[in-house]
Amino acid sequence: MKKEQVLNLADVLGRMKRVKRTGWMKRMVMNPESDAEHSYSLAMLVMLLAPARLDKLKCLQLALIHDLPEIICGDIVPGEMNIKEKSELEQSAMKTIVKSLEVPQLQELFDEYEQHQTPEAQLVWVLDRLDNVFTARFYQNTMHIGLVREFCESALERLYYLNDTELRDELDKVLSALK
Repeated sequence: MKKEQVLNLADVLGRMKRVKRTGWMKRMVMNPESDAEHSYSLAMLVMLLAPARLDKLKCLQLALIHDLPEIICGDIVPGEMNIKEKSELEQSAMKTIVKSLEVPQLQELFDEYEQHQTPEAQLVWVLDRLDNVFTARFYQNTMHIGLVREFCESALERLYYLNDTELRDELDKVLSALK
C-alpha cells in the first residue's frame, strides 16, 4: 500500500470505532456499541454459525464491510429514510471510501451484501439482525433494558428471506434460545 492509502485506512478504521449505533442511542442505552464493535460481533457469528457449505471467508469479508459507508453517512435506522435514498447515500459513501483506499473489491463486496442474492450475502444479512438480538440480550442482562422481543421480531422477519431452509431452521433455534 502507498503511504496515502495507509493513512486513509487508519482514518477509516478509526472512524468505524467512533460511529455509535443509532438504534441503541434512541433506546437510551448508555455507551452503545460502535459500528466496529457490531461488525466484530457479526464476524464472530459468521465464524461460529456459517455452515461449511458456504464460503466462510466471503461471509467474513461481507460482515466486516457491511456498515463501512456509515463512517460517512452515519447509522441510519430502518424507517428513518426511504430505502432508495438510504441506498444512494450509502453507495456514494462507499465510492468515496473505495477511492480513498484504492480497493475496488470493497465496492464489489458491499454491492453483494446489499443485493443479498448470494447464499453468503443472505446469511450475513440475516445475521446482521440476529446480532442485534444478541446485543439486546446483553443490554437486557447488564442494564435491565427490555429490548429482546422487539429485536427478535425484526430478526425473524429477515430469517424467512433465507433460501436455505436447513440453515433457516438452525438460526431459528438460535433465535428461540435468545428469547
